[in-house]
This record gives sequence, C-alpha cells and structure tokens, in this order.
Amino acid sequence: MISTRIIPATGWPEASARFHDLSFEQTRAYAGAAAGRIGGQTQFCLVQAGDVLLAACAARIKPVPGLGRGIAWIPSGPLILPKGAVRPDERRIADILRALRAEFVDRQGHILRLRLSGVALQNPETLRRIAAESGYAPTARTPAYRSIGIDLSRDPETILMALNGKWRTDLRFAQKSGLDLVRGNDATLQARFLAMFETIKAAKGFRPDIAPQFHFPLGATDHGSDYGVEILIACKDGQDLAGIVVGTAGQVATYLFGATTEAGRPLRAGYSLAWQAIGLAQSRKLAWYDLGGVDAAANPDVARFKDRMNGTPLFAEPFEARPKGAVAALIGGLEALRSRLKQPRPEQT
Repeated sequence: MISTRIIPATGWPEASARFHDLSFEQTRAYAGAAAGRIGGQTQFCLVQAGDVLLAACAARIKPVPGLGRGIAWIPSGPLILPKGAVRPDERRIADILRALRAEFVDRQGHILRLRLSGVALQNPETLRRIAAESGYAPTARTPAYRSIGIDLSRDPETILMALNGKWRTDLRFAQKSGLDLVRGNDATLQARFLAMFETIKAAKGFRPDIAPQFHFPLGATDHGSDYGVEILIACKDGQDLAGIVVGTAGQVATYLFGATTEAGRPLRAGYSLAWQAIGLAQSRKLAWYDLGGVDAAANPDVARFKDRMNGTPLFAEPFEARPKGAVAALIGGLEALRSRLKQPRPEQT
C-alpha cells in the first residue's frame, strides 16, 4: 500500500539526505525562502510503501486568496533515488506520481506541477509515457531543465581527458597564468562577486529571475542549513578577474552564477574556476557537478563553454496534474491574468 505523509520542516534535512538525487531546490533552506518569496508556504511530503521510503518532495504551495487552493510546485523533485536501493522501475515511478497526485490534487485540490531532478537521469520518452499513464500532461507554464553534469565518480585525469581538446588547451593556459583563488561566503566576497556580476549583467542586458543575493544568506548565516553556498574568485595582482557561485546540497554541487571581466577573458579565468569547482566538489566526495543549465539560443557562448566539457546531458521536463471541475480553470485563469499583469508594458512614444 502506497501512502503519503506530510512531515514538519524540522524532519526534512534528515529525510531528503537519504536520496541520491537531492539538489539545492529541494533543500529546506531554499524551498522555504523560495516559497516565502511568492507569498506561499512549503509542504514536505514522504511517499512510502509501509515503512519503506520510496520518494520525498518539498512542494511550494501558492493558494488563491479566499479559495484555499492554488498551485503546488515541486522543482527538482520528487526525489526518487533512495540511497542503498535499486533504481526505481517504471511501475515504482508511476506509483510515486499517482500518490503525489492523490495528495496534492485529489485531497488538497491544487494544480500540481513537478519536474524531476536532472541527475535522476530518467529517459525523457519513458517518463513522458509514465506521466501520461499517471494522470499528468506536459506543461509550458514552467521551462524544462537542460544542463550538463560532470560525473565525479571518475578520477580527475579521466575527467580532464574527456574535455574537448580546445577546452583543455584553454585550461592549461589559465593554469600557467599565475591566477590566485579565494573562496568563501562572507560579505566581502559577496560584494566582490557582485561588482563583477553587475558589470556583466549591464553589458549583456540580462536580468536573472533569482539574483545571487537571494542565495547568499541561505548558506552563510545559518550554520545548520542543509544548503551550502560558496563563492570562488580568480584574481591576479590584486585584481578580481572572474567569479562563480556554487550551491551544494546532498551529493550535488550546482553552478549558479558566473562573471568574467574583460581582463579575465584573455587569461581564461573562467576555465580555471570551472576546474577548481569540480576539484572541490570531488574532494568533498560529491557525485555530480551540475553545470547549471544550458540555453544555446539565449547564451550561445556559455552553452558552448559547457558543452565542450563533454559531460552527461541532463534533461527534466515539467508535468502537470489538475483537479476535476471548474476550480482548475479558475486557478489557471487567475495565474494567466497575473502573468499578463506582470509583463512590462511597452514604452509610450
């Protein structure tokens, strides 16, 4: 008998740590802050067969005021790879998806959206079929996750030789450039990274939905946090040349933000930081270094940089299950209206 159980936030770090596919979006620290950012709340749910833990998720709940129902969103989840257990087969995954639909859709009345962790390494076509059989459909309301993962179970030389030859050449050049590395997550390092990041952001004209400042305190001020945030900065002769921000949860380190200055590009400072981050993750006995999303259309240069690292393609598609009746249409209509109101209006001439 498959059942679900909502647990208190205090029990989530221990429960989530029992899964191989835990990444930062499913930590208590990040999920709680992300839910608070939209005026929602977080529910922590276990899926069990008797006393056997099958899956778990941190769901962000955004109810419609006065209705008590809304949207439940599970990013990078549910977690489906318990440590010490065999990989779930198709029937097990279907059981998990049906149990979550019964909890959040049938019992609580929400629209449920979920997108598995990329490091769960599920076949997209197979998962699409399982989701359809379990009452879900693909949704365009949230983007699919495309990234590249570096498998840290290999020795450093194997990882190095798997890199594209041009990438290795640039890395060797960086290693001969006399760059220094500083790392941590204090206010000084945060300010140094943001100085570079804001300059690059202004030059390229992009605006991230979630800023670095959102992540910094989640792993810096709470020493009991289940989410670690670290800043790595490459510098030379007292000048900051490049910086990256890495988030770590469970066995997965994820590249979150990066910035390389004009002075840092000729020295290939970004290559040095990428390789240093992989080495740090490996020294901590992590399983994966997630390169943090690939969008060839929006940022072809960064996509090329990541693609040439020749890692494992990571892909996770979002799915949605809706309650029966008019409530789902009402929630969906209000969500669409809110999205239109948030869009910037064209400038008047």
